[in-house]
Amino acid sequence: MDFPSAPSGPPGRPAGDSSTASHHTNGNGVNLPPPPPPLPPPARGDPSKPRRDALKRQERPPIPLSNFCPIDKYYDAADKVLVQFKAHLANMELDEAYIIGRRFALFSTVSLPGHDYYKSPRSELISLRLKNQKDAQWVTRGLERIVEVMDKQEIDKRKEEAEKLRKQKEEDKKKRLEWEESMRQRLGAGESSGFGKESDDGTLDMASKLEKLNALFPQDELPPPPPTAPPEPSVDQELPPLPPPVAPPLASDQELALLNSTLAAQELQSDGATPWYSDEPPSYTDLFLDTLRTSTPSVVVTPQELAELERLPTPIAPPKPKPALRTPIRVMQKNCLRQMQILQSSKQIEIIRLGTYQGRIGASNPRFDSTNGCAVISPLVVATHIYPQHVNKQKQHLNQRFKHTTTNTSQYGVSNSDIKEIIDRRAPPILQTVRSKLGLNKHALIIPSDVHDYLVDEHILPQDKFVGVCGGDIMNKEHTNELVTMLANGKEEPVGGGKNGKGGSFRRSARKGKVGAALFFREHVVSIVKIPLGNGACYYDLVDSLPSAGAGGMASRTRCKDLSSFEALLRWYASSKFSESNCDFIDDNEWDAGMCDFDPRVFQGFVWA
Repeated sequence: MDFPSAPSGPPGRPAGDSSTASHHTNGNGVNLPPPPPPLPPPARGDPSKPRRDALKRQERPPIPLSNFCPIDKYYDAADKVLVQFKAHLANMELDEAYIIGRRFALFSTVSLPGHDYYKSPRSELISLRLKNQKDAQWVTRGLERIVEVMDKQEIDKRKEEAEKLRKQKEEDKKKRLEWEESMRQRLGAGESSGFGKESDDGTLDMASKLEKLNALFPQDELPPPPPTAPPEPSVDQELPPLPPPVAPPLASDQELALLNSTLAAQELQSDGATPWYSDEPPSYTDLFLDTLRTSTPSVVVTPQELAELERLPTPIAPPKPKPALRTPIRVMQKNCLRQMQILQSSKQIEIIRLGTYQGRIGASNPRFDSTNGCAVISPLVVATHIYPQHVNKQKQHLNQRFKHTTTNTSQYGVSNSDIKEIIDRRAPPILQTVRSKLGLNKHALIIPSDVHDYLVDEHILPQDKFVGVCGGDIMNKEHTNELVTMLANGKEEPVGGGKNGKGGSFRRSARKGKVGAALFFREHVVSIVKIPLGNGACYYDLVDSLPSAGAGGMASRTRCKDLSSFEALLRWYASSKFSESNCDFIDDNEWDAGMCDFDPRVFQGFVWA
């Protein structure tokens, strides 16, 4: 059976009807415009974008990691942040969870992959990396869910505000209609009483209406007219002088006590909480680990407690201890540079130019590439300085392997030619071996402890000559005092039970033997060697394998003629390594040993004698 063809025109209307379905009529048959199409739903994230942008303004860029710090410490820190994120999420504290979650995600996806040990093939580091990646995916999904909930909250909030505005408009309209109705009723009552004069057309003129209104609303019901300003005095008219100020009555002791107690109660009742995003200097917890500051609960004072306060004498509050004043780090930099220049002018400090620097011959001969090899170069310099007998044997083995000659170590310790040979010849094979063993790329920085283990296992660095390790804030003289003491006498001798340079002093005796140290600071390692002279004096040399302008673009050996000059050199060297962002961080944050892995001032010194 054939079906009839479909009729032309819009559905529901006969063919040829010129009207369309989009035309609507009201009850009187008047055509109305079609209703507007429904608005599309907002894209995810749009409703809460201003809220999230305000939160993002509190963020800091991802913190740089030190390749000399074991990466497992950073994984532990990330786990602590993950616990905080879960806690905020469970309490529906969306703003805090959003900030902490983004910190975790940025740290896991930007900061951690930049560590040279991130792709290490060691099984324990692989498991930590995989766990962190899985946690980062979970946190990312959680952040997406937080954005959805924030969108819903903002949409509901806008609906509530729109509903309040609609009700307010309806209320205003209702009041206006009621007022107009009351006015019409009063005017109608006046017309029925025959008030006013009628014009020719039977309507009241304007003057009659005003008279009628004045009769209906007496003057005492109207608001008083605004006071007129007094006439300005003329130029010739002299103003009278102002009366003398009246001194307030002196308050008695009882009144003062009552006032103080009342103010104290008001202060307790007020909300004195610190806002979440205040303008205080950032602390270590703001940097990475801890949660944002939250409000403290207000304390309610009962009338009985207030009366008891009024009966008590006003207590004298002890003065608050003033925070210790700290010299800004940029001022310290200038002072250290000035002291360095004075000592150089007096020849107490001399810079010796070495004939090479790390990585100089790597491009032409990859077998002897020492780029980023300071963690190996510096311990080799120390070992050559304090243990020349064993080093000479290592040199003979090196001569046979690579068929070149080397010089014997001087009786005063490591020579300039020794240092050049370490940088160009002896360090590169060790670097390749250690990096291959750890699964690192060819230019990766090596954690000092990994190098130390290898050098001890290979009997290059004798364990029995190890004096000790120290560390802390390199700009704090109390922290560097132990390093200087161990260099001066070859062993730690605390007086008064002090430890790590805190709570006690150190005796500094003139040890005749040679002492050496590897100083780890700002992702670089330098060597410090003490050279005893025949007359009982000592030189202290700082050997840096990186090229420097003061040494004509080569590695340098900076010689100090006495211990005080070396301390000045150490402070100048440390202060010159701080960037602008490091200076801002140092000025804003006190030293905290618990957060030293994130502090640019942290140093470590390993001493052998």
